[in-house]
Amino acid sequence: MEGYDRIRMFPQAGDPVSRDPFPDYRRLTSALAFRASRLGSRDPESAAQEALRRSLENRKSQPAITYYFGDESAAGAPPEWPLDQLLAWLHGVLQYVVREERSRVRFHREVSAIPTSEPADVSPNPLESMIQRESRTIMADCFATLDRDHRDVLTLRMDGLKYAEIARRMGVNENTVATWVSRGIRELGRRIRKQVGGRNG
Repeated sequence: MEGYDRIRMFPQAGDPVSRDPFPDYRRLTSALAFRASRLGSRDPESAAQEALRRSLENRKSQPAITYYFGDESAAGAPPEWPLDQLLAWLHGVLQYVVREERSRVRFHREVSAIPTSEPADVSPNPLESMIQRESRTIMADCFATLDRDHRDVLTLRMDGLKYAEIARRMGVNENTVATWVSRGIRELGRRIRKQVGGRNG
């Protein structure tokens, strides 16, 4: 897959200490921008930079970025994350950045709009699988922290139930279901943004 070919050129743990990090960083932003354009971003370069900014501010990903793409790469002990895990994280964050960009254009009220859908790749690769796993992990971790009513109503909605049927199952009226769906989506989005280092709200 184009874009991922560039990733093979990135530094690995144990590469020589003496190197110019700028070309590696430029290849990284180029690969992220390419992915952002595939995800439908109207400004791929800005989306790539935002994903990197959030990852540099995140305590989990920051040590790996500093190690693999900083001025003193490989000067100390390798970080906890291998390069493949860092790249999967970056692409996962990028998906949420692009989703936020698109949601500013049109707000999705249905929970079916939460997952990021991409055309099926006829030649899946290990990195793509890691990106999907990382995104699912972020989503599942945040979903598990929601209030029980919000979790239940969103689960039933994702199962394809209509508001009236959900109301009957939960013993509430349809207006309450609609409110819980709306608030649940909004709260889930807020927690995902917080998890990946975005703004709260």
